[in-house]
Amino acid sequence: MTKIEQVFNCVIPYVHDVDDRNSISLVCRRLYELDGITRKHVTVHVLYCPNPSRLSQRFPFIDSLTLEGFPFEHCYRQFRCRNHITPWIKEIAVKFTCLKELQIRGQLEVCEKDLKTLAISRGKDLRVMKINKYCRGEWEEGLVHVAKYCNQLRTLSLEGHGINNEEHGKWLHELAIHNTVLESLHFKFKIHKYEVEDLTLLARKCSKSLVSLRIHPCSLSLLGDAFRYAVRLEDFSGAYYGKGEDYVDFKLPPNMRCFGIYDLSVTALTFLLPLANQLKELNLQFMDSGPNCCCFMVKKCPNLEVLYTGDRCGDTGLQVIGMFCKKLRELTYDGRVTSMGLIALAQGCNNLEYIKVRRVKDISNEAMECLGTHLKNLRNFSVYKFWETDIPLDNGIRALLTGCNKLERLDIILHRGGLTDMGLGYIGKYGHNLKRLYLKCIGESDAGLVELSKGCQKLRSLRMKDCPFSEQAVATFMLNMHSLRYIYVQSNNRIVSALTRPDFEL
Repeated sequence: MTKIEQVFNCVIPYVHDVDDRNSISLVCRRLYELDGITRKHVTVHVLYCPNPSRLSQRFPFIDSLTLEGFPFEHCYRQFRCRNHITPWIKEIAVKFTCLKELQIRGQLEVCEKDLKTLAISRGKDLRVMKINKYCRGEWEEGLVHVAKYCNQLRTLSLEGHGINNEEHGKWLHELAIHNTVLESLHFKFKIHKYEVEDLTLLARKCSKSLVSLRIHPCSLSLLGDAFRYAVRLEDFSGAYYGKGEDYVDFKLPPNMRCFGIYDLSVTALTFLLPLANQLKELNLQFMDSGPNCCCFMVKKCPNLEVLYTGDRCGDTGLQVIGMFCKKLRELTYDGRVTSMGLIALAQGCNNLEYIKVRRVKDISNEAMECLGTHLKNLRNFSVYKFWETDIPLDNGIRALLTGCNKLERLDIILHRGGLTDMGLGYIGKYGHNLKRLYLKCIGESDAGLVELSKGCQKLRSLRMKDCPFSEQAVATFMLNMHSLRYIYVQSNNRIVSALTRPDFEL
């Protein structure tokens, strides 16, 4: 063994970044093998790796596995014949004896037999299971087995479509009976009043461990008993404030840090205000109030780090956020805004890492330059603009990317003329760390796509809609971008392309 191999032999178990691991494994055969036996987490793009045995041979001791399907929901039908995870579940049942965490996300088919096999074979070992909202299939009986056999689960997140609203509920009852260590439960299935009893039982049995609960919206008044038992609960969302219901003596758990609610009005804030100073995450959707409700609440929450709001405050709301929420890291904002609001936000919230603004009435190069100047930690930026502009945002995009050099995801939805071929060239030149890119009505000709392909060496996912690029230019782009895994191109409601390198394997 060479000296460099001896050094890496000591260091590699402490290297967790995927890109660093991949680079180290290319040095020599010995380090390739060492990476294989010491890596703990692997993400597999199922469409590119049809043979699960390749994974178990390469990484036999992983304790965390993510199975990922196509990320764009519109392409489910196109890949439905290739997106079953049954072969992977069978491989997990036999080979992955160290597995403690499984995540399934993207356009993948999950069936009851898969969950049953997983629960019976790995139930005693699993600590984390997550199935995201794009997964399809029927899950009811499978989830019953998960709840029964996976009684050491700490995290269970179910956001998919696999539950029949008329017949579900058995899985939640089984979970309440068998689990006493659950820390986080997230699900999007509608629950009925009789199932709130199971939720209350679960809160009582897991009172010492439950810290996060995110459910399908139900009346907040039904959750009083559950909250009295869940004394350690810090994160809750999935309730609406029912008008005319009894909230006498209603209290939230004292340790609440993250809270989400629907249809909240100013007059109903009395139960939330005592906790406002300690809130770090606030999700206010479908505000049933005047335009000042969000501003009133935000002013009371100086320690917010994550904020989602669908208010009607517009630029005023962003100005208030910039003035009072100095610790904010993530913002999703549905109000109609202009450059003035974005500038106030950037100047006030320098720690922002994530911005998603869905209704931008007017955005200027000055606003983009301000974002680039002040938001050095920005990693995810999405701007949806539905109004015409006479000024291309080329210089603004350049300033944004040069200033926010950590940016990994960029979504730009404009009208024609909002970004020219020169702007696409700037994205390629300065988007060094971009991994996901969404473009709509961007560019002027194939030359812009050529310029984009000269950079973005880390780009893995590209979505383009109604951009003026030929199929030949798109095909050339796919061949030149070696890091690209997924591409979705739509023009005139027709999917032109949706996948790259289908024969790729580990």
